[in-house]
Amino acid sequence: MTAPAESRMPLAFDSYLGLGSSYNSPASTAAFDPDFSWDPMPPHQESDVAQTQRRSSKLPSVTASEEPQDDGGLIFITGASPADFKTKTNMNIVRKKAMDSFLKGDGKSSSKSKSSAGRSRFSSVDSESRGSNKSKLSVVSLEPVTESSAIPTTISHGAESVVHTRASSPSRSSVTPSSHDQDTSGPEGAVVRKQQSGSFVLPAVPIFLRCEKGVPIPYDAYMPQPFQSIGKSLDPFRTMFQASHPGVSVEELKFHCSRYFGTRALGKYWIPTALSYPHTFLGTLCLATAYHDVIHELELESVQTIALRQEVIHLVGRNMLDPETRVSDHNIMAIIQLIISEVIGREESGLTWHENGIEGMICQRGGLEKLGVNGRLASAISWVSLAASVLREERPRAMYADYCAANSTRQYRPTATLPESPIYCPRAVWKTIPKSTKCTPKAQELLGDIRTMIDSMLNERRSTRRNSQTLMDLYKKITSPSEYPPVSEIRKSRLLTCHDYKYEAIRITSIIQATAIMRRKPLSEVLSEAADLPTPAVFYNTSGTAPLNEPLVSPHDTGARHSTSPTILSYDTNPTMPQSYFSPTDPRSSMSSINPSRPSVSSATSAPRPSVSSTHSTSSDHIYFPAPPAPAPSNTTTLLKDLRATIENSNISACWGDMAGVLLWIGLVVGAASKKSESKIHRKYFSALTMRAGVMLCFEHPESIHSTMVKMCEVVEALGAGKQRKDEGAGKRRRV
Repeated sequence: MTAPAESRMPLAFDSYLGLGSSYNSPASTAAFDPDFSWDPMPPHQESDVAQTQRRSSKLPSVTASEEPQDDGGLIFITGASPADFKTKTNMNIVRKKAMDSFLKGDGKSSSKSKSSAGRSRFSSVDSESRGSNKSKLSVVSLEPVTESSAIPTTISHGAESVVHTRASSPSRSSVTPSSHDQDTSGPEGAVVRKQQSGSFVLPAVPIFLRCEKGVPIPYDAYMPQPFQSIGKSLDPFRTMFQASHPGVSVEELKFHCSRYFGTRALGKYWIPTALSYPHTFLGTLCLATAYHDVIHELELESVQTIALRQEVIHLVGRNMLDPETRVSDHNIMAIIQLIISEVIGREESGLTWHENGIEGMICQRGGLEKLGVNGRLASAISWVSLAASVLREERPRAMYADYCAANSTRQYRPTATLPESPIYCPRAVWKTIPKSTKCTPKAQELLGDIRTMIDSMLNERRSTRRNSQTLMDLYKKITSPSEYPPVSEIRKSRLLTCHDYKYEAIRITSIIQATAIMRRKPLSEVLSEAADLPTPAVFYNTSGTAPLNEPLVSPHDTGARHSTSPTILSYDTNPTMPQSYFSPTDPRSSMSSINPSRPSVSSATSAPRPSVSSTHSTSSDHIYFPAPPAPAPSNTTTLLKDLRATIENSNISACWGDMAGVLLWIGLVVGAASKKSESKIHRKYFSALTMRAGVMLCFEHPESIHSTMVKMCEVVEALGAGKQRKDEGAGKRRRV
């Protein structure tokens, strides 16, 4: 005689019966009205015990001596209220039956396997077989067990036992039999509760399973062909604006754009307008593909970069024919993005053409103050124009310089995180850099010295006083290996971290900046002098015979191999490099697509020399004489290459985080210093680094970027590089 499994006692039943589960057990079942509720008996109500006993004596009860022989070893107790189940008579009956069942079942439980004694005992619930007579009862309660709840109860059929152990109290402690820890699940099933334990916690089931390492998956078994999109499934209905060129993968470039330049402020202020028009949307992809070309060391632009730029120019030109959209915000936004891509690619002619055109458009609008997008258009074109002037070591256009100077101050909280750098300190002292965990104490001291040197030079120029001795002392300290040792010396005593590479990048940039200040020369003219300073190289010893350890290669240069020269890297065709950017037959591709009839230097020198017989047999089809080795790079190229490797090993995934202002200063200084470098790859790299750091900061801290650019323009002009632009008249005098 058992109650249906769906029957549930009220919540007050558990507190009186001492059970943690809301399900009724077969051993303690009472008929009751589910809608009936009552107040639980207070613990201090001792006067009602006698009344309860008299009332329970009228109810039919069963004693241990009156137990029927065919009851299956169970005891049925009934009551009209929860208090009836806690009478001394019924509780005594339950204890006697429990002990009797335990003693009788001790021999059976001892025969169980002891291997499962230390395992958790949980059984699954079969909801379909709960009401069936043929199915066996197996219930698990995973409800949390509190201190006042009961410790596990085991109830089984047949000759099994009913064991109920009350929670321990200060005056009475419960004793759990040793056999209770064994697996008591018989052939007819068992009801097992989760035991309260602080040492064992069942781990949560993960929401998804990760791919096993070393197991091939179908995605890796297929290599996409060149110009074949791998992201169409991300936009199955082609809701995004598409490029007309078949080699442009909009989905792939959109991913790269968000990876390189994506910030929350960019998505808040810039992206809503950029996604509304085809030329503004494709213009954002121009930034991504231009930056992608640079980090993959392409001397010539990829097909995607050229195709996107030409299409955006065509769309902008078509809007220029309409008087209503000629000088609209979205047209100006598209041109700003084209200018940024031109700055990244160091395309001087195209940059000048776009700058002249957008200046005329802004004048037709009535000035920078008339531009929309909450002032972000005026801010973007102003700081980008000033940054381009710094990289070219030219004087900025007056319209943009005046706007940045007028919008470069703001009241900040003392705890505000700002992009501080040697050329930007809005408060009396730095607040963000000292708190940064990415800045080592030596790097912070070095930043303070170069900041003092820059301020001394500018103050000397303004007040016509000479601070030569102060500048000389700071210059000797900054360039001294004993004061600021390079990482080639630090790695001899310990392993290097990404913070050490940040320090090394700051050290090299500070040497270039300090040398320009002491020589009173432009940054582009002192790069060779800074490279010739008697300081150890970044990755190799001064003799150049053996490296201190393996040189650090950019994570993008996965196909790089070490050559015999200590500072030269030879590149082979890398099959893992994204092929959608290069045509198999494009003669301009310098790394990924090489004409087989004209092998590169690296492939020619690395391939084994053919035999004489094979040479005579196919001499008309192939050239087997390797090309002459490339000339050794100059000291400036070596310095730029080492500095780039240092920066990429410093983790620039987030532009150094709270030290992004320092990274922006490094890009401006080294970008201007590399203007005359023979390595176009490194010239483009530091320009791209400057634009990326600026884009990620300008929407969150526009005033900080304006002040940084104004200060850097003053430094460039003080060094004698701020000559008048080519488009200015010869009769105009230089402002002081």
